[in-house]
Amino acid sequence: MGSALAKQLRSPSEGNCLGWMAQKIMAMGNGSDSIDAVSLIKTTMTIADKPVIVELGPGAGYALRELFSSLGPSKAYAIEISNAFRKGLAADKEFASLIDSGVLSLHGDDARNLPFIPDNSVDLIFGFNVIYFLDPLDDYLKEMNRILKPGGQINFGVKPMAKTLEKTVYINTDWDVCLDRMRSVGFVDVKQGEKRLEESLAYIPLTGTKPQ
Repeated sequence: MGSALAKQLRSPSEGNCLGWMAQKIMAMGNGSDSIDAVSLIKTTMTIADKPVIVELGPGAGYALRELFSSLGPSKAYAIEISNAFRKGLAADKEFASLIDSGVLSLHGDDARNLPFIPDNSVDLIFGFNVIYFLDPLDDYLKEMNRILKPGGQINFGVKPMAKTLEKTVYINTDWDVCLDRMRSVGFVDVKQGEKRLEESLAYIPLTGTKPQ
């Protein structure tokens, strides 16, 4: 895959063929992989009632919709750097209603710096197909550690096929290194889960917890 398309898979742009193609590729499977990852959170992780949630890179909103359905957050921050995806999320009737109510807020900020989210205020950070692009990874993990409550959790869904993609864009594809970086900034109970689903939908969860 060329670097131009790989960059679009990180953040699809509007008004060009590659951006359109990237969105179509990312919609394959109708988000069933990211939806499965959210269902796994509900069955394997201890999450507070009415949690505060951050989703990094919600894209077309498949997992975001499931996060609301499954976990009923009192507040959710959707951090999406793609203007094309932000427009799509804002135009969705369900999300627009949540935005109007103040329960959901949509941001185009780089997740390295999220000053609008208070210290120690978030129960869960979820990012599916995101960790590859966070460079330098430590800077992003430190910011996640800042906003998480003690006992709060991070959950990344990573896809084995990312290891085959453009290395200058898909930077973090050694899962052991990712887990080591999570530990280095202070996360505990850091682990790689079992592979779930098959073929193009296959993914692996990487998780960690902020110490109490």
